[in-house]
Amino acid sequence: MEDFSDDQVDTAIGFVISNGAQDRGQTIAYFRVFEAAGLPSPQALHAGGESHLVTKFMARFHHRCKEQQLPPLDALVVHVAGPRPGRPGAGYFRVNAQADPFADRVTPEQQIKGYNFWQEQIRECREWGERNRRGRA
Repeated sequence: MEDFSDDQVDTAIGFVISNGAQDRGQTIAYFRVFEAAGLPSPQALHAGGESHLVTKFMARFHHRCKEQQLPPLDALVVHVAGPRPGRPGAGYFRVNAQADPFADRVTPEQQIKGYNFWQEQIRECREWGERNRRGRA
C-alpha cells in the first residue's frame, strides 16, 4: 500500500466527525480512524516497517479537512497506548509546523507553544462540533 484514496480519507474524516467532533470534541484512537478507512492499523504499519504511511495518511487527512473547510480534526486523533496515550503522534505537530511538545529534545518554550497550539485546535473542533450538532456549522 503506497497511496490512499480520497474516499478512504473522507471516510476517516466522516468517522471522526461522527465519533469525536460532534461529541463535544472527544479524542478518538488512531486505530479506529484507520479501521474506518479500511486500512491496516497504525500498529501493524509500524511493525511492518511502514511508519511513514501513518504520517502520510494523517497529512492527507489534515489537508482534506482544510480543503473541505472543516476544523483541524486531526487534533482529535490520538494514541491509546505506548508512550503517548491520549496524545497525537509527532507527525501531527510536523504537519502543523510546530515543535512536538512531547518529544525529549524541546525547550520549555517549545513545549508550551506546541501544547497550547494542540489545545487551541481541540477547542476549535469542540466549538465546530457544538455548532454542527445544533445545525449552525
